[in-house]
Amino acid sequence: MSLFISYNREQKDFADKIESSVRTVCPILRDTNDIAPWGSIEEFMNRIRQAEYAVLLISDEYLKSINCMYEACQLYKDVNWKARTMYVVLENADLNVYTVANHERYIRYWNDKKATLEEQIKSLPAESIDSITAEIKRVSEILLMIGDFLKAIRDTNNMQPENTIDAIISFITTKSVSKESHLREQTHDASSSVLKKTLKDAGFDGVFTEVSHDEKLGLINPYQLRLFQLSVVDNAFSFDALKKFLLKNIGQYIYSRERIKKFMNDDEITLIGLKAVELLHYRCNGDLTWLGDELGDLMLYVFLEQILDAPKVFSKFDTPSDELLTTGTSCVHLLQTGAEMPSFQMVFGKSRIVGDPRDAIDDAFITLEAIKNDTSREIRLVESTAFDKEFAPEVAEQLKNIIIPSKGQTIAHDTAFGVFLGYSLGIEKNRPSAEFRELVAKKMRKDIQAHVSYIIEKIKTAGMEFYSFYFYFLPFNEADEDKQEIMKSLLGFKGGVQSGE
Repeated sequence: MSLFISYNREQKDFADKIESSVRTVCPILRDTNDIAPWGSIEEFMNRIRQAEYAVLLISDEYLKSINCMYEACQLYKDVNWKARTMYVVLENADLNVYTVANHERYIRYWNDKKATLEEQIKSLPAESIDSITAEIKRVSEILLMIGDFLKAIRDTNNMQPENTIDAIISFITTKSVSKESHLREQTHDASSSVLKKTLKDAGFDGVFTEVSHDEKLGLINPYQLRLFQLSVVDNAFSFDALKKFLLKNIGQYIYSRERIKKFMNDDEITLIGLKAVELLHYRCNGDLTWLGDELGDLMLYVFLEQILDAPKVFSKFDTPSDELLTTGTSCVHLLQTGAEMPSFQMVFGKSRIVGDPRDAIDDAFITLEAIKNDTSREIRLVESTAFDKEFAPEVAEQLKNIIIPSKGQTIAHDTAFGVFLGYSLGIEKNRPSAEFRELVAKKMRKDIQAHVSYIIEKIKTAGMEFYSFYFYFLPFNEADEDKQEIMKSLLGFKGGVQSGE
């Protein structure tokens, strides 16, 4: 059990009082204690989701601090955040927090902050704007959540500051809070024992913003149901940062680890993206419909490695024969689910990008059921020559022992499914930019709310209630058009889409 204290430096004295009293009850996570000299501030702030409890010292300075609000945003991503969060509303924020009409001042503050950064970025060369782009992303996340955040604080029976410390101790010693398994943080290095991730994840946070929601699948095994969005420019999703990020990783997606190693040994690693593009050119053979579907598979690879922390075993490009993977399978990833007692999941992937979310779900489950019913899939993989060619000998042996354990081995593996679904958001553009951006997150939450029961029904109908599912949703402007235009642009076809079109 641990308590994270989130506060602005102006409230250091109050934080000191909380720490000195509560540390006798449970460990305290606090910046002054837990950030090593020259350590990462961001890594520490992200730890707010790992703590069982969090206390937020809400002041005017807190609500205008990008670091404080970043911590609040990270906490907000956990669907169970309200049950483990305590607020201390201090005097200089009291009137503004408890008066709904005054919430506007903070929304306007962050909206103006974003406008200033966006104006600043226009005067700088593209190659030098990464840090400002990351700052804009953080401010965008704050704008998406601050309305609900202030509403939650106002709706909570908060203690007066002078009564807070005893209330905190009572809260954490009498209330048991379990974090939702489908959004829990990994507490071990899931890739350390067998495979390392291949994704170059630098820049991910500058491309994708997670949108929180309260929907659940209610499965008995771990699952994820997560929503992400791209940046909005001129009332449309912008694809510039996405394309740049995908170009950095398309080679890692296409090629096996041993092939990437050969690129490195031959001092040709800088050519890996170019070679991957050439391969896709050859494979598509002018069939742009097929090419558009490749975007979904590439996106699924990104989310399984970055969000699920499940390294790639095979993509469909790695396998020497089409028969090795069940028809329609995009990839196979390996997720370590146990640390002290090693256990694993073989995560079989399927992606679909299509205008209607329900159509995307239907199409995905056709393949998911086929994978479930294909009982020889692991045996085909292990008995193929792929392991010997695509992995170092010691890694190949470890994977074989996980996928098809020998008699007497204690290593266990289960089957799981990773799904990326892209769809058309469907919001009219003829509205003010600030209103449009606010509507994006609201519409996404409505979309997942409208379809979660349908997903649950599909799982039950297929008899798959005891499997793990990892769903990742991302809206597009016009999914069927965007997926082809993005890939055409990546591969250098003429007529590639421009930002936000």
